[in-house]
Amino acid sequence: MKSIDKAQKVADELKEFIEKGMHRKAIRYHRYLMGMIELKRENFSKAVEYFEDALSLLSYQNTLLSPILRDDHALFIEPLAFAYYKAGDIENAQAEFERIISLISGRFFCGDIYAKSFYMLGKIYQEKGMNEKAIEHYEKFLSLWKDADPGIRQVSDAKKHLAAMRGNSY
Repeated sequence: MKSIDKAQKVADELKEFIEKGMHRKAIRYHRYLMGMIELKRENFSKAVEYFEDALSLLSYQNTLLSPILRDDHALFIEPLAFAYYKAGDIENAQAEFERIISLISGRFFCGDIYAKSFYMLGKIYQEKGMNEKAIEHYEKFLSLWKDADPGIRQVSDAKKHLAAMRGNSY
């Protein structure tokens, strides 16, 4: 609904609900929501704090690829990576996107996040002037996304950047 005020109200209600309950580590969902609110407000340092706190409350990554054992690591890492990226901290953003692509079961339920991490790494490597690495990551993103939603902005953007870099490299 893109309403920060309503999101803040939900976050407050969620926090109260969790604090009254038995599963205190569920507060990670409150921290995640607060991070998303701060990200929307463009308060990147505060968003990073919330996302890091939420991540610290996750269990260890499952090593079994099981549809029963849900693992949300990619879901929690992605907005942290974006907060770093939007703050101009591309080194930490790169580290977090690389963390996503190195997940085992943590990417099982979040294939879109996994694939889009290659796109973001392509952008980051391109910004750093590392065109070969950028090309490699854009190509991986496009290969993963080839049968998915064709209308997303990242697909056309990756193709455009690939064409430009390949044109410049010959």
